[in-house]
Amino acid sequence: MLTTATVCLLAVLGQEPPEGPPPFVKEFSRVGTYYYQNPDPKLGPKMLKELIRKENLEHPFFVRNDQVPILIGAQIGDIGAGHPEIVREYEGLFADASPNGRKVILRALTNAGDEETAKKVGEWIKDPKFAVQKTDLEALKAHIEDPKRTHARDVPAQTPKDLDYLWANFFVTGEYAPVSRILDVFDVPPTKENELMRKVARWSFGSNVQQHPKLVELVLKHKKDRPAGSQKVIDETILVVPKK
Repeated sequence: MLTTATVCLLAVLGQEPPEGPPPFVKEFSRVGTYYYQNPDPKLGPKMLKELIRKENLEHPFFVRNDQVPILIGAQIGDIGAGHPEIVREYEGLFADASPNGRKVILRALTNAGDEETAKKVGEWIKDPKFAVQKTDLEALKAHIEDPKRTHARDVPAQTPKDLDYLWANFFVTGEYAPVSRILDVFDVPPTKENELMRKVARWSFGSNVQQHPKLVELVLKHKKDRPAGSQKVIDETILVVPKK
């Protein structure tokens, strides 16, 4: 069975499932993975509109791996974060979206939502048309209004899904902060409980190092400040990166 991180990378990097990839993956796999190289917030609404279309959300691959659209929604949220005009476009898609489409939009707003979003969500909570989403809407409003609001990159990774969100944030920002959280996994005791996380982190780190020179640059720059465990993984992984 594929881990969540593996599923994420298969989808985002465009490796074809048996029936062929969803149209969204064909169009946005590369630009989503390397967004940090040429950032354009206007891409966020375009990606979101396409992702929530029926032919994408009801594609067999996304049906089998229903957390992948949610993950991509989080990445789209990172693209819109700090850009109020983009966030307003995300909000504008909510009313006419399918129930599954609304889940994706809410995940995007979890990362990108601002004070105006909280007001809009308050209106949606009162609207009987959105009764099915009421619990999720209340949770989103509380999250946005929380003065201690956090992002995946602000807290230690606990599950493979957390690693997915960190990689998605790196694909958008090209920053060290989410990568640091992934490397932290190698600095916890190698117990039975941590075995899966270490395996998933090692696999995903090795895969992305081979595809992102920026990642290699970042980890080598910060390696001297890392504990011994992650330093060892960096040294072992960078050594096997093919020279170009």
